[in-house]
Amino acid sequence: MTTKRRRVYLYLALTCFFVFMLTFFVDGYLGIYDTLSITAGEREQRTELFQWLRSGGVGTGAAQWGEKAFFRYEISNRQFSTYSADAEVSLWHDEKMVRSLVSQHMQIAPFGKGKLEWILDTSELLPSSDVPPPSQAYDKYSILIKSGEVERKLKFYIVTPARPRT
Repeated sequence: MTTKRRRVYLYLALTCFFVFMLTFFVDGYLGIYDTLSITAGEREQRTELFQWLRSGGVGTGAAQWGEKAFFRYEISNRQFSTYSADAEVSLWHDEKMVRSLVSQHMQIAPFGKGKLEWILDTSELLPSSDVPPPSQAYDKYSILIKSGEVERKLKFYIVTPARPRT
């Protein structure tokens, strides 16, 4: 009788352990994860999901004026169902939309990945007149990424060249 009781306790303990591990797997792995990579000049900047969540959905990036910035937004679908959403990316300055950068419907298979890529030529963006003339000034833009119910914002700084004082 005691041997049967020990086995029952062993099976109960193993079951609790596996349920505990399954809970960590479901809570920590499953879901929708996104990453934004910016390559400007010779450096790459990455903003991952934990950084978006820690900063309230706002990331940061920078580029020198006159160079092209290459963006790659990746969505990882770690669910058992297909992820389907309309993705829209737009550029903003002083809370006014400058232009739409990308608009695309995404359908990502279970445990698959999808990506959006776009290029921003900073030389097409004129430095604003309120930028002070010291040697290192910058213009602040925002890149707004909407994918389904998820909305991410990137503060994007363009370092402008020095302008002569007038």
